[in-house]
Amino acid sequence: MSMSLACILTLFLAASVPQDESLRAGLMALQRGDLASAQTSLEAASRLAPRDGRVWIALAQVYWRQHRTSDAEDAAARASAVAPEEPAVLQGLSIYYAETNQSLKAAQAAAKYAAKVPEKSDARDRAIALYFDAAEPLLQRQKFAEAVGILEDGTARLPKSAQLELALGVACYGLRRFDDAADAFLRTIEIAPETEQPYAFLARILDQIPTRLPQVTKRFAEYETRHPASAEGHLRHAKALDAQSIEPETALRLIRKSIEIDSRDASAHFEMGTVLDQLQRFAEAAAAYERAAALDPSDAKVHYRLARDYDRTGKHDAARSERETHARLIASQEAVR
Repeated sequence: MSMSLACILTLFLAASVPQDESLRAGLMALQRGDLASAQTSLEAASRLAPRDGRVWIALAQVYWRQHRTSDAEDAAARASAVAPEEPAVLQGLSIYYAETNQSLKAAQAAAKYAAKVPEKSDARDRAIALYFDAAEPLLQRQKFAEAVGILEDGTARLPKSAQLELALGVACYGLRRFDDAADAFLRTIEIAPETEQPYAFLARILDQIPTRLPQVTKRFAEYETRHPASAEGHLRHAKALDAQSIEPETALRLIRKSIEIDSRDASAHFEMGTVLDQLQRFAEAAAAYERAAALDPSDAKVHYRLARDYDRTGKHDAARSERETHARLIASQEAVR
């Protein structure tokens, strides 16, 4: 018997009154693992007190352990119907559904229980964990639409959960619902500003979320201020500015800080090239792209940008060579697909 079930049975026993003798006897038998005696006593209790949810959730446990799946489900449904707001019954239902691998029902019952006992933070934590457990296998199998349904239910019932908001953002990202993903990632940052993943995901979709860029830029700037030694923090802030084509000199300053901290990041040199292009400083941009290409020669877009800036600066032979490299890399990528 699981420790959680033992705790529930203890609570039920403590809450029982002298006239609940059949219930008490059934619960004690269930604790001992004497399923036949538990069944006899609890079925007698169900006839005496048919609207006692404790009886039905205990019977659900008995029937499940007897491999009477249909009877167990009927008993659990009866418990929910007769005592839909009883905290102990809700807790018992969440345990029963978790043990029978019905993750979403377990999570929903746990969330209702947590709402009834707001003073118990562990109840909320367990409900959040159950929702995540229900969604995680769907995320892993890329069943993003199903995961979104579960996670939207979870975030509605358990607001301000960074774990569920982050998972919802990932699911929306998988569906290419980028604005919804951005909103979920921004809520994650609001709840848990030191969580790294939402910043990383937002940085990937800047071109897809134009209406969210001011909010994202603000969050990136706050992160950068709190983490002056983070190369990624400076770079993300610069990327957000560049995505809006604003403050190019500020963006350059941020990129230089990023490169001072981590000069081996090809994406920082590429970003410097894009900002210098914006400023029409094409020779400097080409130099930045050259460094990016040296660090990551397989990045096709670097060679495309480099060819363009070589043409702009009169290096047409070099531009031709870069276009050939770009075409070869694109062809190899298409072959893999």
